[in-house]
Amino acid sequence: MGEKIKINIFTCGLVGVDPAVPDRGISSNPIAYTGLFRSKKNRIYIPVKAVLIRHPKGNILVDAAWDSEVRRHPIRTITFPMWVASKPILPVGEAVDEQLERVGIAAADLDYVIMTHLDIDHDSGLRLVKDAKHIVASDEEIKAFHSSQTRYVKKPLKGIRVDEMPMKSDDWSPYKRSWDVFGDGSVTVIFMPGHAQGSVVVRVQGQEGFVLIVGDTGYNTKSWEELKIPGPVYDKEKMKRSLMWVQEQRNKAECLGVFAAHDPDERRAYMELEVKT
Repeated sequence: MGEKIKINIFTCGLVGVDPAVPDRGISSNPIAYTGLFRSKKNRIYIPVKAVLIRHPKGNILVDAAWDSEVRRHPIRTITFPMWVASKPILPVGEAVDEQLERVGIAAADLDYVIMTHLDIDHDSGLRLVKDAKHIVASDEEIKAFHSSQTRYVKKPLKGIRVDEMPMKSDDWSPYKRSWDVFGDGSVTVIFMPGHAQGSVVVRVQGQEGFVLIVGDTGYNTKSWEELKIPGPVYDKEKMKRSLMWVQEQRNKAECLGVFAAHDPDERRAYMELEVKT
């Protein structure tokens, strides 16, 4: 047996949102996903996930989910406007640092925290893993974060250094930019704008096949199977193009799974891939 890549999919609580968040097509109201003037009876609760990749060459966390402070002070932690749109629920034991501890990983053991993008339900928990060696996001997403006055909450990045990913040009990915994290094709970060200006997805390649960790480039299986555009988007056309790429990848025989940050249908919590030789 060869070396293994171990993948833990952590469910870090829930977020209560309008049904138009995963699928803007359910309402003709273009801002329905914000929850403004929408009935609370229709609110749905979907998981918030982070993914740990334990690779022989290093440990990677993809996204950081909720800060544990949302248990006590949700509005103060994520701000009132975000709380209107996104109701955080984080049971004890489900914060990302608590889940890392259960598998024997401390924040300082993380070589990278890779942010698929910098929305509050993805970066709120960065405080819990601030001792990681590197916290990274795409340069487009970092610029968008600092320039936007409405979409992003600045508090999670206060006092935390987020570096730009060393993306390079390629001739195979849809937007021709990617980052080969370990230089061997086993973990690749792929530029995938649409949901956010600087969104990325992560591909983990093993001997048997590959998995995709897509963040919010698709909220659930229907997103890429039926090209359901989510409510919050930076660019609808790029979002559709990105979903089409995910669909194409998922239909390949060697694709072993697609893990989205809010998918209630994909319930696997752990899998292993043999390192490709």
